[in-house]
Amino acid sequence: MARIIIFDVDSTLLKVESLDFAVARALASQPGGKARAAELAAITDKGMAGALDFRQSLEQRIAIAGLTNDDIMPASVALAELITPGMFELTHALRGKGHGVFAVSGGFLELLGPALSTLGFMPGDVRANRFIFDADGKVTDFDRDNPLSRSGGKGPVAAALKSLTGADLAVMVGDGITDFEAFASGGADAFIGFGGVVRREAVAAKAPAYAGSVDELAKLLGV
Repeated sequence: MARIIIFDVDSTLLKVESLDFAVARALASQPGGKARAAELAAITDKGMAGALDFRQSLEQRIAIAGLTNDDIMPASVALAELITPGMFELTHALRGKGHGVFAVSGGFLELLGPALSTLGFMPGDVRANRFIFDADGKVTDFDRDNPLSRSGGKGPVAAALKSLTGADLAVMVGDGITDFEAFASGGADAFIGFGGVVRREAVAAKAPAYAGSVDELAKLLGV
């Protein structure tokens, strides 16, 4: 396997931020719910732009969210309908050319599973955070041993995937500063910033290559 392509998920493979989406759904009918959802989205934006440490972002978002398993299951099904247009075709075309295609996310597997399955990712192709639930099914924390739960975590995960597959080249694709960090740390050999869902200027300014659409991304990836 000469090359692996590692995709971010939220605002890349998906046209939303999955945790924000799930929380907005859960809070829609609650008093003050819209304000809490907006607060969470603002924290997400700070984390993706590098203005807030990713673990701090995660801690603050989990504290605001108040999610339960009953919130997560229907949200995960709905997320499978929110795949970024063109990404299904792109990921399948890359596999058809013999490239390894992986998903590495700071989001949560419990939310992302159905969407990634729809995109053709097998369980071994995915690396993501995991929720921790209490006995009543409420999210109380996240797996803090997971490198993806901290800033800089995508670098070692990308490096491990490259080693596992024996690839000569690992290309990271994503919209956020955590995706760029995978390249800057040496975990990935190349980075393509993706602004087809959200253009983050901090990422666009640093990315050695940048795609404003899925079509542009496909060209950069040689599809």
